[in-house]
Amino acid sequence: MQKIENASKLLHYLSDPVLSFDKSGLLTYQNNTARNLSQLTELKVGDELRVSLFDFLQFKKTKINDKSVTIEVQILASEFDSEYFELNLRYDKEDEEFHCFFRNITKKIDLENQIFFNKNASNNHIEKLTFANDGLKKQNEIINSAQENTQSGLRYGRIIQDRINANCEKVQELFPESFTFYKPQNEIGGDLIWTQECRLGKVIAVVDCMGHGVPGAMLAMSVFHFLNSTLKNNNFGSATELLSNLSKAYHKSFFEFNNMNEFADTFDISLCIVDEASKLIRFRGIKRPLLIVRDNKLIEFKGDRVSVANPEVDKILKQEPWDKVWPYKPGDMMYLFTDGFPDQFGGERNKKYKYKSFRKLIQLVSKKKMLVQRLYLESELLNWQNNYDELFDQTDDITIVGVKL
Repeated sequence: MQKIENASKLLHYLSDPVLSFDKSGLLTYQNNTARNLSQLTELKVGDELRVSLFDFLQFKKTKINDKSVTIEVQILASEFDSEYFELNLRYDKEDEEFHCFFRNITKKIDLENQIFFNKNASNNHIEKLTFANDGLKKQNEIINSAQENTQSGLRYGRIIQDRINANCEKVQELFPESFTFYKPQNEIGGDLIWTQECRLGKVIAVVDCMGHGVPGAMLAMSVFHFLNSTLKNNNFGSATELLSNLSKAYHKSFFEFNNMNEFADTFDISLCIVDEASKLIRFRGIKRPLLIVRDNKLIEFKGDRVSVANPEVDKILKQEPWDKVWPYKPGDMMYLFTDGFPDQFGGERNKKYKYKSFRKLIQLVSKKKMLVQRLYLESELLNWQNNYDELFDQTDDITIVGVKL
């Protein structure tokens, strides 16, 4: 019972309904919005099926013992004005409870319908013009072909980038209790999550390459190979030396036979080596920090305020040749991230979320389970972008990695 009360306190801030139920079908409401639902509340699934919430959960609970189920539903209740939701059902083996997360996607569906309507209207207009002029038809075919080639290239680029970017499963191979929140602005992006093992311990880095889209992705690919080659050379004894060698590899590749004025793209990085034998976190970063939360207290290790494109970056880093070290204990949380979330525009006044607010956000979610942390971060970003019935476009690639030690 105490667990249910604690979970209710943790989840009361969510604007969408959250509830749980045990194997017998007993519902527990986790926030105030969920209390607008009852067992008899009707859900509409697809175009035809109407079923009560209780019957729907009883039907689905046998299908999610080992996996989650996500389905679009419509809540047929006056409090929700027949809005559309994405319902995610998950089973928590530890608590032996089924969790229901509703995420309001009404605006997304309305936007997709509007886009579909606009696309159809545009196609009709193009057809009329095409009928009047066969030359325009040929031009339209050429444009469509070029766009498809571009989109196809971007989609394939995403497949390639997903191969090099450490996803949640890859990170969890080294850090079982962890989550990743990776959301590029476009199909591909300039953020990179990289993790490997070395003789000093487990290495994890989050990289923010200048720009986004194709240029950012190409630079991220280069940094990925720089990191791998630097690690393979095994010519370092600290996080500082690893970062220093990385910067030298970057300069050697881009500037050894080229003028620096022809290439100005850089990257920021937060890099940690987790030494489990000594229970130490060794950190060094360039313009990106590391946040650690212990007992609800937040500690920040700042990155060096130097550009990796600076020809003297190696010497500047070695002016302080020691790592920033944190002796960790079980339960400590560490966070590596790019500046995409703090710099996202939205809210009532269309302002940036800001780093100060992001720090408070991290401190708030740090004691929750990994899944809940990620869901909360995603929900907070969505609410910030969709404040006051106005949709704010994503302004940069967004990456956050959380690790419980």
